Amino acid sequence: MSTARRLRSVALALALVLPLTAGPDAAAATRYRVQRLVAGTTLHSPNGIALAPNGDLLTASLASETVSIVDPRTGRNRTLVGPRDGRSDDLTVAPSGEILWTDPVGGVVKGRAPDGRIRIVAHDLPGVNSIAFDRSGKHLYVGQLTFADALWEIDPAGQIAPRLVARDPGGLNAFAFGPDGMLYAPRSKYGEVARVDPRTGAISVIARGFRQPVSVRFDSRDRLYALDGATGQLARIGPDGAKYTVATLPGADDNMIISPSGHAYVSNMADSSISRIDLDTGVVKLVRSSRLAFPADLASDGRTLYVADSTALRTVDARTGAVGEIQRRLSSSLEFPSGISVTAGHFVLTSELIGSVQVVDRATGKVVREVHGLDNPADAVELPDGSLVISEPAKGRLLHAVGETVRPLAENLGTPTGLAVTQRGTVLAADAGGRLFEVEPASGTTVERASGLGGLRAVAVQPDGSVVVLDVAGRRVLSVNRQGKPKVLATGLDVGYLRVPYARSGGLAIGSDGTVYVAADRHNAIDAIRKTHR
Repeated sequence: MSTARRLRSVALALALVLPLTAGPDAAAATRYRVQRLVAGTTLHSPNGIALAPNGDLLTASLASETVSIVDPRTGRNRTLVGPRDGRSDDLTVAPSGEILWTDPVGGVVKGRAPDGRIRIVAHDLPGVNSIAFDRSGKHLYVGQLTFADALWEIDPAGQIAPRLVARDPGGLNAFAFGPDGMLYAPRSKYGEVARVDPRTGAISVIARGFRQPVSVRFDSRDRLYALDGATGQLARIGPDGAKYTVATLPGADDNMIISPSGHAYVSNMADSSISRIDLDTGVVKLVRSSRLAFPADLASDGRTLYVADSTALRTVDARTGAVGEIQRRLSSSLEFPSGISVTAGHFVLTSELIGSVQVVDRATGKVVREVHGLDNPADAVELPDGSLVISEPAKGRLLHAVGETVRPLAENLGTPTGLAVTQRGTVLAADAGGRLFEVEPASGTTVERASGLGGLRAVAVQPDGSVVVLDVAGRRVLSVNRQGKPKVLATGLDVGYLRVPYARSGGLAIGSDGTVYVAADRHNAIDAIRKTHR
């Protein structure tokens, strides 16, 4: 049966059983106030870091698709290149002042000239990650990770085809050139630091014993340093390969740069932080940090809030706002969580960047199931039988994953983003085009419950069975009654930092008392929308 016929055949039946929201009298007597439960910052999950010619810091962010400028003295930040052009993992500055960065998802290297013009420098490089000029400033090199494993020399002018330096070098992360003209790089696959000949690709290992080396740099005296993202160890590497710990930082450090003054600046993607380390004394000072990295989505078990924090899985006490942590990237198997739902036994984490769903045991923190090969999934929910329903916005459909089998459940749904399971076991799907659908998992039977709701990112079900949606385009939360009519609960919310090509950040959850919680992703914050009575 077609989706259209299913809609017509069940619309009347479902209308008879869909729950009501509060009646007119109750609605008239109820008001809502927005309270900031967790405050944050506007620097979102930094990855790469570089020094600008004027001494400012430049940061790249894959999760928030942003290149930012950070004042190292005050910690204040501003956006230089926003989504999606700013999607970036590492960056460097050319002698001309042009800023160049890598986009692993798009497989491109981009550049921003001092006058603001943006261009594509190289393409067809899936997983392109690390980037650096040699010391002459004439030769530019990039490394591929995750989706491929290679080292390339690329033409900064974008006129000459890339030259392959090495195939399968071991996952070369953020690298630097030494005084001998050799490239020094972390080999993330092997826990090593290696020297690479940029002409021949010949590799020699110079230090071992790292868990997840992510960045290698030289100071002004040509001393070599390596950063371990899993353990937070910042170490000096001696000529004999011995490691000397300078400082130990939190895990999920992603990159570093060393200033002429002898200070290392380290970016941490899980804490949205930048730390300054005196390399002679080991003293660490925070330049910028946030309790949440970049909260892309939110879930609740009625008592505790759970945050898909882009590079971490976190908890928030719904009463006090206290932030806890379950796991973070690099020190665990966590991918880039951008969607989350919760059951009695599991967290269900969706990663748009990786194209995957991870099911995590709440008791042990271990991944018990994974689904890969998805097309930019937005959300996933687990049904009582253990199967998963997954939304693929770009394809306009929901998938049903039963065991190892993944098949379409419902199609032609516009741009389905957030999902929620009703008390009857049906699945609600929020369409970024402003519609709300209800889907029967056993048959795929679908009914449109409402339309004209704005740019929807998330949907949740109240304890009384009523429905609440997050419209990030209008920066508001709406309740939707049985007839599909919306009522505004709150407006002016700090949501929807990622809006292209559809709503991709900002989340919604409901507490046991009916309080609505919103992931205010623009400010790395959590808001509570509480009822007040006149």
